[in-house]
Amino acid sequence: AAASPNAMYLESLYTQWKSNPASLDTTWTAYFEAVEAGKPPAAPPVSGGALRKAAMDSTLVRASAQGLTGVGHVPGGVTGGGLQNLIRAYQMRGHEAADLDPLGLHEWRAIFNKEGVPELDPRYHGFTDADMEKTFDVEFPGMAKSMTLREIVSTLQRTYANKVGVEYFHIQDLKKVEWIRARVEDPAFVPSSKERLVEIYRSLCQVDTFESFLGTKYKTTKRFGCDGGEAAVVGIDAAIAKAVGLGVTDVIIGMPHRGRLNMLTNVVGKSMVQMFAEFKGTHYSFDELMDVMDSQDWAFAGDVKYHLGTSNPREFPGGKVANMTLEANPSHLETVNTVTLGRTRAKQFYAGNTEEQKKAIMPVLFHGDASFAGQGVCYETMQLAQVQEFGTGGTFHVIINNQIGFTTDPIDDRSTLYCSDLGKAFGIPIFHCNGDDPASVVAAFELAAEYRQAWGTDVLMDIICYRRFGHNESLNPDYTQPLLYKQIGKHPRAEAAFAQRLADTGVASKEELDAIKQGIWAKHEEAFDAADKYKGKAMEWVATKWEGFAKPTDEGSASPTGVDLDVLKKVGHALCAAPEGFSLHSGLKRQLKKKKEDIDAGEAIDWAAAEGLAWGTLLLEGNHVRITGQDVQSGTFAHRHCVFTDQKNGEKYCALDNLNLGKQERFIARNSILAEYAVLGFELGYSYENPHALLIWEAQFGDFANTAQVMIDQFISAGEHKWLQQSGIVMLLPHGYEGQGAEHSSCRIERFLQLCDDDEDDIPSFEKDFGRNQIQKSNWQVVNVTTPANVFH
Repeated sequence: AAASPNAMYLESLYTQWKSNPASLDTTWTAYFEAVEAGKPPAAPPVSGGALRKAAMDSTLVRASAQGLTGVGHVPGGVTGGGLQNLIRAYQMRGHEAADLDPLGLHEWRAIFNKEGVPELDPRYHGFTDADMEKTFDVEFPGMAKSMTLREIVSTLQRTYANKVGVEYFHIQDLKKVEWIRARVEDPAFVPSSKERLVEIYRSLCQVDTFESFLGTKYKTTKRFGCDGGEAAVVGIDAAIAKAVGLGVTDVIIGMPHRGRLNMLTNVVGKSMVQMFAEFKGTHYSFDELMDVMDSQDWAFAGDVKYHLGTSNPREFPGGKVANMTLEANPSHLETVNTVTLGRTRAKQFYAGNTEEQKKAIMPVLFHGDASFAGQGVCYETMQLAQVQEFGTGGTFHVIINNQIGFTTDPIDDRSTLYCSDLGKAFGIPIFHCNGDDPASVVAAFELAAEYRQAWGTDVLMDIICYRRFGHNESLNPDYTQPLLYKQIGKHPRAEAAFAQRLADTGVASKEELDAIKQGIWAKHEEAFDAADKYKGKAMEWVATKWEGFAKPTDEGSASPTGVDLDVLKKVGHALCAAPEGFSLHSGLKRQLKKKKEDIDAGEAIDWAAAEGLAWGTLLLEGNHVRITGQDVQSGTFAHRHCVFTDQKNGEKYCALDNLNLGKQERFIARNSILAEYAVLGFELGYSYENPHALLIWEAQFGDFANTAQVMIDQFISAGEHKWLQQSGIVMLLPHGYEGQGAEHSSCRIERFLQLCDDDEDDIPSFEKDFGRNQIQKSNWQVVNVTTPANVFH
């Protein structure tokens, strides 16, 4: 049997052969006749890339025969093959010649693609200058049935080498390729009506005015604006609106600092009055906050504006409402990625855990060009996309491609043509967009939103733009990129360029556009004035609030952790049982038999048994329990085996998820990809959504937790102090002095103790509740469990 995806390609060719044997080379007839006769066939006539190309050609020919519009098919003839290859070259590589750089430099091509794309030249396919005025019969959207070669090339350039470069022929699923092709080749792909273009201009003007207004009022304040990349904000706003129209109810956004304040106001829906009050420092009383800090001996540290998150219900055109969440994030680029996906997955789980909920709850991740190409956690993030219990139904990735990383040029920050090339490894569509053409950007973003909803996979947007100022507004980039910034200094803002285009093409008059711009500026002035009277609360921006939970200064309480003996035995018996007919491994049979005897006797309860009894009783009490990490189903020491594997058919059975002792919550034990950084972040984000759940990330060995040190330092130990972000994440770090060397013996427990934020000069009183108040004031608890009873309680 042919391995996938070869089987898929062969199936496409077989379908074509069955419908019209003469349409394929005679070698295919011999091959398929042998298959049908049940004979052991020889290898297919072609393999590898040639097999994929043959299958794609057959798909297009079949679509043409079925009357589908515009498949790029050319009827047979002397030059038909050359023309069809020319069309295919534009479909596959047109993006490499597209007009993508607003500055007109395309430096990445000079660095990584010096030879250009010769396949886009008709002469490459055997045509001469004399052929340019010859007419050819061709089926392609926007083309008459008979067109000159010059007209055909012009249409191909307008479709595939214009302001959007669509990279999608690396996708192995031919149905997805055809889905994208049909829409991109539609002449109406990029909006052209006055109503729509003016609407896009209004959105662009809103984004641009926000940056210009703050630049005018706060010339020396760091705001990490999106100046030069405004179209990315316009695009994601259009994509979310499209997705909401297609059923999305929740959007969870993770992004770095650049453009974050703009996103908060123009996409998430935070009021401009509140934003300006925060710039003015009037959004809450500083004196009142200091009084609280003094009286309660505890307070959050706060963080800069461009790190904070929020959550807000936003109404979209048509009256539909979606809950918008922006995650708080540190300065460590890309670290927020899997935190965002974990929260998304938790929302989907608690909303019903159906495929419909995956479609309805959408994560959005913003990236920088240098960080997406350079940070390994991006690969880890994308590798989670289709993994069981980690997939979110497709992440909407957006790269704001400034063509620079702080002061580093593309030649030094990657080895690939595009900063987005990682996406090709995962078979997702990539849309490269010119950041100075908001209409094309909106078209690409809306198509990507449709694709995510239709196919449930990631999409990747590469918005090629520029950074008008330095890394922040106070840094001078001329020191390191003098030539680039001379070009940027002469370049008009995207709003001005788009306005000029609309006026020059007669879409709207200069007066109409000026009125829109002036009206938006006036609204900013009104909000700025109103900010003086705005009084809010310090916690208004918190993305998640655990209502009703004790503050660190409140007197805590604790519930008994003991469980009725009869219940424990029932749970224990369930842990030791497999369904009738289930073929257990003989060694596991012995382990379960011994475990059941120990539970019946109430003696020699081992580590795994105590753990299972605790989880089982928590589930019966209505608490969701989830444990992930490398090899957690069996346990690093082959001690857990909370998921059984049938020795005959490989089927899985989880006793904890099938206790059959009445109503219980879901139990999930899932082996993760071999990555600590991303998976710990995912579980942290998952933990944000529900305080009444036990969320555990287990390192294979405790020592391996240092691979996730950024997540531990920036989020877990400090998240509540910086952002008031509460979490109940449990890091389970097994280790022991067992002679297995330095990497398997300590988990560096001293690092976790150093990260505790309790006051070393404050000696707590142990007269009441044995120092529980000390635990409440601390950012986390470092617990060294030494017996199975410790584990259970």
